[in-house]
Amino acid sequence: MTNKIKPLLILLIAFGLAYWFVSRLDLHTVGGYLKTARIWPLALGALLIIITLFVRSLRWQAFLAPIAKVGIRNLFGATSIGFGSIFVIGRAGEIVRPAILSLHERIRPSATLATILVERIFDSSAVVLIFAVNLLFFELPSLQQSRNQQMSAIRTVGAMLFAGVIIGIIVLVVLKLKVDLVLPWLEKRTARLPLKLATPVLNFIRHLADGLGVLLNFKALATTVFYTFCVWGLVSGATWLTLYAFGQSVNLSQIVFILGFGLVGSVVPTPGGSAGAFHAAAAKSMEFLGFEPNLAASIAIVYHLIAFGPPFLIGLYFLIKDDISVNQLREMMASESAVQ
Repeated sequence: MTNKIKPLLILLIAFGLAYWFVSRLDLHTVGGYLKTARIWPLALGALLIIITLFVRSLRWQAFLAPIAKVGIRNLFGATSIGFGSIFVIGRAGEIVRPAILSLHERIRPSATLATILVERIFDSSAVVLIFAVNLLFFELPSLQQSRNQQMSAIRTVGAMLFAGVIIGIIVLVVLKLKVDLVLPWLEKRTARLPLKLATPVLNFIRHLADGLGVLLNFKALATTVFYTFCVWGLVSGATWLTLYAFGQSVNLSQIVFILGFGLVGSVVPTPGGSAGAFHAAAAKSMEFLGFEPNLAASIAIVYHLIAFGPPFLIGLYFLIKDDISVNQLREMMASESAVQ
């Protein structure tokens, strides 16, 4: 029953957020803004997003290094399909990446799933840390000083997120250092659970600990941190170009402010790449910067397409080229469950 209710609840949230986002707008004005957007900055922004897929593939290769040696071509294909599927089914699409990779490489999905989580931790931590530090120096435009009270609340949330990230990193380091103690402790605590529940959890902790080895290897850590900042530098560039396409000029601090809001919106697991939630969060951040609401909404709509459109198209290309079917993915995941 729960499995049936959850998708319906997610769809209701998605439609609710989309309705709230659209109901505030003058669609004629939004259409006017969309028509006047310049194409070349958007095309260049889309190119930067494509480059991020390649950089993400290089970083994933570094995360997988302790587990297996994987070719960059297969990693790029799996990354493109994974991020492309997010555009269709939301964040649940991230679990597609390990399955796709397993079709081409001799590596189990459960082994790669932990690296996806570690990758997500790196991305979220990078944005939250930069966002929180940026808030210490961020100043609203002079015409938006009436929002100072709201900004105070946002700074408080930013500080809490910063503290949460630091605590989370400490916990992960302890897990890696003390995994030989943590696993036996977990095995005792999960002994009464059915094997179908306990075994995947314990396997996941083992793989997660393997993936976290990057935190204790200076060279590997420096490499992955470098790739992470490259990813978000490229995303920042794509964001700036999208705003520039609409005739808006913003500084780096304001770009980080928008990215922080976008991250919050992307956490909501709605289909279409967090559609509705992402649009609302991104648009609200731009309204804080003094953008007219219809302009902010227009930019948010295009920004979303630039962020998820290129991965979707490239992912579709790889699905067709490699003749990958939904049934293949189902069989792969089913066999993995049987082994576990």
